[in-house]
Amino acid sequence: MNKRTKLFFLIFLLLTFFLVFLFLVFSRHDYEVNYNVKGFQITEKYDKEKEYYTFLITKDKLTYPFIIISKNFIERDLVDNILTFSEENEECILPVSAKLTFYPLCSNSDELYTLNLSNIETSYKFKKTKDLNQEYNDTKIHYLNNAYFAIYDYNGFNIINSKENKNIKLFNQDVYNINLIYQMDNILLIPDYNSKYYFNKFYYLNMQNGKLEEINTDFDISFESIFLGHYKNKIYLLDKKEEVEYEINLKKKIVSKVDFQILENNKFVSKTYKEIVKNNLNFISENKTHYEIIDNTLYKNINNILIKLSDKKVNKIIYNNEDTIYYLTDTDLYMYNDIYGEVLLLSNSEWDFNNSNVIFIN
Repeated sequence: MNKRTKLFFLIFLLLTFFLVFLFLVFSRHDYEVNYNVKGFQITEKYDKEKEYYTFLITKDKLTYPFIIISKNFIERDLVDNILTFSEENEECILPVSAKLTFYPLCSNSDELYTLNLSNIETSYKFKKTKDLNQEYNDTKIHYLNNAYFAIYDYNGFNIINSKENKNIKLFNQDVYNINLIYQMDNILLIPDYNSKYYFNKFYYLNMQNGKLEEINTDFDISFESIFLGHYKNKIYLLDKKEEVEYEINLKKKIVSKVDFQILENNKFVSKTYKEIVKNNLNFISENKTHYEIIDNTLYKNINNILIKLSDKKVNKIIYNNEDTIYYLTDTDLYMYNDIYGEVLLLSNSEWDFNNSNVIFIN
């Protein structure tokens, strides 16, 4: 090997090592970094598997938590600036980033809360909504947020959305409690409550277009059942009385018996009936953003730090996705998100008496 070839080979090796180093340093993976912006200490974390950032921004022993769902950027130290707005005993902060969108968080000496609960004027403004002032089958419609609603009326559902409102009748007589029902995205799977103790038919309701189909089976399935979760286009149900697990294939409209199993990390794992029941196992997916009600007050929980979202007396969380939560206050359904703030959506006097499995949202 002559000198020129050796030099070329050495340069090639160095370049290869350098590229591998860059890949290891900047490739998209879990990471945690700490840095300082305008006197605030920032802990920035990324969870590659769940695809979200957590930011803990601390000053004077007070930590403001933020969670942002996003792809992973090669860059680190993503907070470029922090705007602060103060008035008497209150302060709001608004992190600024060229890559990510943040929303304000506020605090006083007692708690953290969102901007809708603050009197401070900031550079951030919520988008305004207009009350629709409509009504359909005893439900007052104020704002729809481009969502699809299925409102149970004891013998079927009222489908409410911005395109149309329609009533879907399912049962021959009033059924006041439908304890066994499952939502998968825009689909509701409902047992035939025309039957009493056992059923052999499911209703398959598309919340977006109001289309109703049936899935029939030769199996007699007990109402003493629970849904375990879904995977792709299949929903899984455990009949606790007969100790049988079923797979309901929505595409083929077939119900099949399957071995006892639970989905873990996108793979089915065999279990015994006792393991599933004793440990309350299921694979119903959870959102990355967690909410809870404490003494009828609604909070967002990030890293065990509570952020108050509403001053209203909240009775129940109805549904939430990653950026919006829907909740009941007596007869009113509200939503909160960081774009619109707190908005009244629907009202129905019946919800003050019965709000179990009566509102479904997609």
